[in-house]
Amino acid sequence: MSEAMGARRFQIPESVWNRMTDAERWAANQKFLDRSIAHGDQIILATPAGNARPGSWFKRELEYHMGKGYGPSADGTRLIPPGAP
Repeated sequence: MSEAMGARRFQIPESVWNRMTDAERWAANQKFLDRSIAHGDQIILATPAGNARPGSWFKRELEYHMGKGYGPSADGTRLIPPGAP
């Protein structure tokens, strides 16, 4: 889906991911998120924000973005950067 949209996505080969600790996984994920934030990217969510499970990686990503000033779109399918109309 991201390829068809010309969008970037977080992707690490499974063989590498499986050898990483949770701290290493979050550090890699956070680096990707920080790049999207630095670009002021709008984040298109594969799952609506309201469906994020407490304690999940997805919930952690949402909270990270929101801590950087991002907010959910009215329908919960995107994260809007701070200052965007």
